[in-house]
Amino acid sequence: MKKILAFLLAFLLALSLAGCNSGTTAEPPAVNQDNRNPVEEAKQDFPVIIADSYGREITIVKKPEKLISLAPANTEILFAIGAGDRIFGVTDYCEYPAAALEKAKIGDFSNPNIELIIEIEPDVVFVAAGVQREVLNQLEEVGIVVVTLDAENLDQVLKNISLAGKIVGNEEESSKLVAQMEARIQAVKTKLAAAAATPTIFFEVWDDPLMTAGPNTFINDLINLAGGSNIASDAAEQYGQFSMELLLERDPEIYLINDHAHTPKDVMTRPNYGSLSSVKNEKVYAINDDLVTLPGPRLVEGLEEMARILHPELF
Repeated sequence: MKKILAFLLAFLLALSLAGCNSGTTAEPPAVNQDNRNPVEEAKQDFPVIIADSYGREITIVKKPEKLISLAPANTEILFAIGAGDRIFGVTDYCEYPAAALEKAKIGDFSNPNIELIIEIEPDVVFVAAGVQREVLNQLEEVGIVVVTLDAENLDQVLKNISLAGKIVGNEEESSKLVAQMEARIQAVKTKLAAAAATPTIFFEVWDDPLMTAGPNTFINDLINLAGGSNIASDAAEQYGQFSMELLLERDPEIYLINDHAHTPKDVMTRPNYGSLSSVKNEKVYAINDDLVTLPGPRLVEGLEEMARILHPELF
């Protein structure tokens, strides 16, 4: 059992980080850092009291000037709301946007350099949930303010963006970004109102063993929002193994894969896959990892791309 849990943890971590190294050129919705109105910024008063993704009540005494991000998605959020100039450290996997590459590297996702973080003396450190809980505990022990931003669906990502804006004093920028994202989400919903059917979908997150995304995952949420039906929505785990027998039985109309390891052609030439409707009808598609696995601003791009795949006649 321990070996299985260790494998799954390593897999989920690798999946989350794989998207950070992709070649996507898409940028987060622009926020003009140079034209910010200092009078508007001054309207936000500190201290502020917030509740993070763990439900922990945290007081931010003053507007933070030194930020550290220990998760790629949080790094993207901070840059997208105009706080990139105040980031003093990121992980080795924080490679988006391009400006993140210029920031000081403080270790990997699961094992950052605690001593270096302490030396930087940050006002706030942003972490993810799960595997980074121990990091949170270590930093809190030495008096560093730590905020956890984590999400399982697009709505929670929007709330995290708003929360980040409140924490760093950039509420105006975060509100604009959320409004832009909500408008794009609504545009997708408006187009999908004319959809004639709801295709069944299988999303492969790993091929050996075959694994998929179940309930309470970004992928499941995006499939639903994009007008599809996830054949693994009733799975017992968020990310778990899926038997070949069940795949053949449920016979998805569309088969989606991450673009980091395989191509649609790889899938269509696998043994036993020839009987799948998605293979027979050549409806196997690859989608960029970043757009569906990282809880940041680009999830809305993942929604748009998935909607185009599921309902090309409407886009």
